[in-house]
Amino acid sequence: MSLIGDLGDNNKYLPNILDEYETALDGVKANLAIKGKKLEHANREHATWQSYYDERRIELHTLVKHFEIQLAKVRGSLFRQYTENFSRELNDRQKEQYINHDDEFLKASGIYLEVKDLHDRYVGVVDAYRSRGFALNNITKIRVAALEDVTI
Repeated sequence: MSLIGDLGDNNKYLPNILDEYETALDGVKANLAIKGKKLEHANREHATWQSYYDERRIELHTLVKHFEIQLAKVRGSLFRQYTENFSRELNDRQKEQYINHDDEFLKASGIYLEVKDLHDRYVGVVDAYRSRGFALNNITKIRVAALEDVTI
């Protein structure tokens, strides 16, 4: 499922989408916690939560790429505008300076950075689940090794 189709005209549904994804991060610390959970329960829930957050990360990655393209589109349009319609000849460095301070470019950059920030937070969550998986694996191996050392 791609979120690009859900953005609406002029990205009017983007704030709702970002709020939904932001809200989904609220319970992540409790979900990541191992302390106070039975090992079987923690192992059982691990794959489900990791898959959930990874799927959302992938969806946000699509949005990041979409807004990268939009940012490049705005930059290209402004570059053409400053090349063809400016009253005096500008070199490329001057055009870039004008573009970097243009309101349209700044707005597109802000949207891109907001989506990228949320995406990067999901990347962090998925990485935390990978680390949690290693920890659960190690704890399980220690418990199995301890059981093997029991003399009957």
